[in-house]
Amino acid sequence: MGKTPKPIAGMTLFSVTPLNERDEIDMAVWQAHIEWAHSHGADSVALFGSTGSNGFFAEAEKIAAFETIIPALAGKLPVLAGIGALTTGEAVRMAKRAEAAGADALLAVTVNYWRPTERELIAHYAAIAGATALPLWLYNNPPLAGIDLTPRIVAEIAKVAPTVVGMKDSSGDLKRVFMVPEITGGKVAVGLGQDVLPVEALMGASPAWFTGLANFHPAGCSRLWDLAKGGHASETIAQARALFALSEFGGRYGIVRVAHTALGLMGKPIRAPRAPLRNLDEAATAELRQLMAEAGLL
Repeated sequence: MGKTPKPIAGMTLFSVTPLNERDEIDMAVWQAHIEWAHSHGADSVALFGSTGSNGFFAEAEKIAAFETIIPALAGKLPVLAGIGALTTGEAVRMAKRAEAAGADALLAVTVNYWRPTERELIAHYAAIAGATALPLWLYNNPPLAGIDLTPRIVAEIAKVAPTVVGMKDSSGDLKRVFMVPEITGGKVAVGLGQDVLPVEALMGASPAWFTGLANFHPAGCSRLWDLAKGGHASETIAQARALFALSEFGGRYGIVRVAHTALGLMGKPIRAPRAPLRNLDEAATAELRQLMAEAGLL
C-alpha cells in the first residue's frame, strides 16, 4: 500500500452513485458531486453504501469505480470503500482492489439471500479483515440487510478480525454508540447511520456520522455535526429540528430515491438510481420540492 490511510471521521457523505444515459456509472459526474459536497463541509465519503445503491452494481463495476474515483480524490478527503457482497470471495477481491487503489478504509455490509448464521458471519468478516491492512468498518443495517450485528456479535467479530475499528450502525438503537465500544474494550467505535435527530449520538462518542442527506444538504449536515461536537446543545437541537422534515422524508421514501430526486431538482446531472429503483413520483416530488424550498435549497 502506497500511502498511510486517513481515519474516517466527521460528517461522512454516503454518496449516491450517478449513472449516465447508458445506465453506466458516470465517473466524472461522481467525482464532481463528491468534491462539491466536500466544499460544503463533507469530511469523508463512502462509496457504494446504501444511498449509493449497494447491491445494484457488479463486482467489475465497483472495482472500476474504485480505480477511478479513489485516486481522483487522493489528498482531498478520506474514502471509505463499500465492499458489501453476497459472497465472501467477492468481498475479499474488492477489498484487495480498493486497497490497491488507495482507499482509506473498507465498509462491509452483509448482502444475503440465505441468511448467514452467527458462525458464518464471524468467518466472513474475519476473511475480509485478513485480506488487507486497511481499517475495516462493519456496516449494520437490519432494515435493508435483514441481519442485526448486535453488540455481542460485534465483540466476537472483533476478536478474530484485528483490523476492525468501527461500525456504521443503522439499527436505530442509539445505546449501541456506547455499548459497542464498552463491550469491545474500546476497539470498535460506532458511527451513526441514521439522519433523523441523531443528537444524542452526535454529541456523544460517535467519531463519524454517515448521512445520505448530505448529498443535497451538505452544509446543513456539516453545521449539525460541528455544533454537536462543539458541545453547543441548544444550537445542535435547533439545527436538528431544521433538518428534521427532510430527514423524516428521506426515511419515509428511502434516502436513495430522495437524494437522486433532490439532486435533479437542484439541476445536478445525477439521473435516477438503477432500475428497478426510480426517482420519486410526481406527488412525492412536489412534497420534496416544498421541503427543499423551505430549507433554502431551491
